[in-house]
Amino acid sequence: MSGELLHSKGEEGARRAKHWLDATTRANARWVNPNPTAIPKLTFDWADGSTFSYDLGGLLIGGQFEGQEFLVESKFYETPGHQGSMYVEYLAKCYRAYKTRPDRCDNFMWITWHPFSLNRWSKLCTAAEVRAATLAHHHKCLGCDDPEQAEELVDEEACKEVADRLWLILLSKRQEELVISKKHLGWIRDRETTEEV
Repeated sequence: MSGELLHSKGEEGARRAKHWLDATTRANARWVNPNPTAIPKLTFDWADGSTFSYDLGGLLIGGQFEGQEFLVESKFYETPGHQGSMYVEYLAKCYRAYKTRPDRCDNFMWITWHPFSLNRWSKLCTAAEVRAATLAHHHKCLGCDDPEQAEELVDEEACKEVADRLWLILLSKRQEELVISKKHLGWIRDRETTEEV
């Protein structure tokens, strides 16, 4: 797939993920890359001095999640592609983001339109997977080149915290059609605002 096509599919995936999240009425996906106001909210530093960013983010609404932030990586794939290796890097990013800015890392969401790593699906949101991903990317996550030193540096509690904050969301085009309309969403948001006053 060409770079332009990948970029176009990435933008479409982020747009669709935002629409679906907003339509749940439990999320306000207010930061979308590469909107200039979103970039500082969605960008984090690797230990080697480079940066990475999430596709979108925002705030959850109501219940136990009221006011919590979320960060999203969306993958608009119609085949498995390389999602398995990308997901490992994503877990490493989540570990690094949590270690550097835990106040911004209430929830990490991976939204995809195609399942991947089916033999490990039930384990993809575990502390063991986060730990393995962190060690696989130890240079960027932990700032060390030595794999043995990385084993000593990895924070087991942080791996557990990240695992507890992971959401793995599988969407389909048909499922996207079963969401609230923009008009009705507007009514709900208007009523929420009115009732808060």
